[in-house]
Amino acid sequence: MTETDASKSPSLSDLPHDELLGYGRDLGLELDDDVARGELLRFIRQRQELLVQLDRQAMLDVVVWARRPVRRSASKEVLAKQIAQVQRVDYGGLSAEGLAALATLRGVTPEPGEPRATLERRLRRAEGIWGKVRRARRRWLARLIARSVETETSTEYQFLPEEDRDSLRRHIESEGVVGGIASKLKGVADDYVREKLDEIELRIDRKLDEIDQRLAEWRDREVANRLKIVKITLLVSILVALVSLGYDRLTVRRDSQPTPAPLIEEEQGR
Repeated sequence: MTETDASKSPSLSDLPHDELLGYGRDLGLELDDDVARGELLRFIRQRQELLVQLDRQAMLDVVVWARRPVRRSASKEVLAKQIAQVQRVDYGGLSAEGLAALATLRGVTPEPGEPRATLERRLRRAEGIWGKVRRARRRWLARLIARSVETETSTEYQFLPEEDRDSLRRHIESEGVVGGIASKLKGVADDYVREKLDEIELRIDRKLDEIDQRLAEWRDREVANRLKIVKITLLVSILVALVSLGYDRLTVRRDSQPTPAPLIEEEQGR
C-alpha cells in the first residue's frame, strides 16, 4: 500500500472510536455506531486496500461526471470521500471504467463481460429501501420547487427557453435540495462569468484595434514628416551646390581675364 495516501493514514489504531467511525463513513462505508473496534479497523483497512487496487483515472471519471470539486492531483482517498457523497443513479455520461469503479465503491462487484445495463440495474437495486425513499422525497421536493419557480403562462408569444426547465428538478433529485440548488446556481454563475469574460475579451480586442489604428496613424505621420525633412534637406543641398558652382565659375572667369597694358608698364617703371 505504497501508491496512495489512503494507505498511509497514520496510527488508525490510536484514533478514538468516533473519529474512526467518521473516517470510515467519509470513505463510503456504511457503519453502525455500535460496531466493534476490531471490526471497524478491519473494514477501514479493507477499504484502503480496495482504493489501492482501483484505477485512479476511473475514479477521476466518476468525480468529473458527478461534478465534485477536486484537484487533478488529489489522492485516491480524497477522491473516494468525494465519490461517497455522490447519490446519483442516472449513469448517463459516465465512462465504463468509472461505472465499474463506482459500483466497486458501492459494494457491487462488476463481473467480467457484464453488460452496462445489467450493472446499472444492480447498482440501483443496491441502493436499498431507504435510499429509494430518500430519492422519492427529493423527487417530490424537486417537483414542488420547480413548479414554484416556473413563470406563469401567458397568451403572448414567447421564445423557447435557453435551458431545460427540468434541469433544476433533476439536480434536486440527484443531489438533494441544497446541493441541487447550489449546483444550479453554480452553473448559472459559470455562464454569467463566461459571458462577462467574453465581453471583456471583446472590449480588449476593440481597444487593441484602436491602439493599432492610432499607432498606424502616428507611424504614417512620422514617415510623412521625415519625408518632408528629407525633401527640404535635398532642396537646400541642391541650392548650396548651385551657389557653390556659380561662385566657382565666377572665380575662374575672373582669374582667366588678361591684365590691362598701362598697369603692366607702370609696374615695370617701378
